[in-house]
Amino acid sequence: MYIPKAFQETDRDTLLQFIRDNSFGLLVTTGNDGVPIATHLPLELLPDTDGQFQLIGHLAKANPQWKLLGQATPALAIFSGPHSYISSSWYDHVNVPTWNYLAVQITGRTRLLTDDETLAFLRQQVDKHEAFSKHPISVESMTEEYVRKEMRGIVAFTISIDTLQGAAKLSQNRDDKNYQSIVSELQQTGNPNAIELAKEMVARRPTITE
Repeated sequence: MYIPKAFQETDRDTLLQFIRDNSFGLLVTTGNDGVPIATHLPLELLPDTDGQFQLIGHLAKANPQWKLLGQATPALAIFSGPHSYISSSWYDHVNVPTWNYLAVQITGRTRLLTDDETLAFLRQQVDKHEAFSKHPISVESMTEEYVRKEMRGIVAFTISIDTLQGAAKLSQNRDDKNYQSIVSELQQTGNPNAIELAKEMVARRPTITE
């Protein structure tokens, strides 16, 4: 993706943690007819047998996109964080409005999982998200017959991480006075996205206050 140098996020650990924290992504592949296909879905960041990180997810078998994924298909996974409009009225000088945001993109090749790999992945995914439930369930709490039957309706896959890019467009090119003004204005919007963005801006420039 296009990222001006001032807004490039290059620390690998930071990028991987961003994916963990914003794991509902967009999977984009190109169909055999050349038309892009995209699906919104959770994608988990997990190590493979060699300890290298990969993305793992699953699609409904009714979704035709899965039929492409067994062919080492080039794929793009997009993860978005908080974002917000930045009004030019927040500066102490004439300027144009813009948009601040956090985003990470991965490109890689796909592979379909076996049934046993799919079952292991589902156990991990359910346990991860049920940890926040008042009454957590698990794959083990269901009969194997039921789980295997439900698995017939999905197709799980992995995406290798061949490229990893991050954009943190957070007004880094502004001086402290205008940076502080943007943070203050974002906090006053009452918009959860804008408020989260302001927190990230404060964390990245210690001279700025909330």
